[in-house]
Amino acid sequence: MKEVNKKFPQSVCIATPAHEGTCKMGYVESLLPLVIELIQRNVGVYFTTSKGALVVAGRNLCVDFFLKQTSATHLFFIDSDMSWRTADVMRMLEYGNLDVVGAMCPRKEYDWERIARIARARPDLPASDLPLYGVKQILEIPVQDDVMEVEAIGTGMMLIRREVFEALKNAHPEWLQGGHSIHSQTFAYFGGARNADGVSEDIAFCADVRSIGGSIHACPWLRIGHIGNHEFVGHPVATHR
Repeated sequence: MKEVNKKFPQSVCIATPAHEGTCKMGYVESLLPLVIELIQRNVGVYFTTSKGALVVAGRNLCVDFFLKQTSATHLFFIDSDMSWRTADVMRMLEYGNLDVVGAMCPRKEYDWERIARIARARPDLPASDLPLYGVKQILEIPVQDDVMEVEAIGTGMMLIRREVFEALKNAHPEWLQGGHSIHSQTFAYFGGARNADGVSEDIAFCADVRSIGGSIHACPWLRIGHIGNHEFVGHPVATHR
């Protein structure tokens, strides 16, 4: 892989689309130390959120706020059900010169067959470590200790340079939305007819960025949590064998 130059963002706008206006405690516990670290490093911090079941529309409103209401150099999407370590994210931010760079967010499910294989092959592993090896990834790519270019990455945690949106706006003036709703005079950077075939808004967005000559990078080394709900089912016979 060719060497990637590094440049930390001058300022970031953290954007969190929040379904029903709620967020997970793990998100809050991760966000506060990250913001403190950014301020201590003299990085400008803005924050915006959107509430509603339509996440795609919420993302567009977040972008509109970022472009019109802030002077931040980067938009930083972080979903309300994510958790992370500050040091990992600060390392990710070092790649602020890239067009789009994101974390490999896991799915909210386990690959139990993989966990069983690893448990048999690595009896030395603590039981508490097994879930780390068994979480299914949204994007399955080889793990390495550096960013790597990919075709697409999820928006669960995604850093985007301001210039990317400006280039998309110039390339697609037809994305301007009319009408009299809250979305009037905003651009549909996410969603619309481009993912009418079932492609998710993040994959479609990455394709749009690549179509104008931009690049997408992933951070395979970044450890990130995707918070959901577990159903713990007890089986007395299995438990006491």
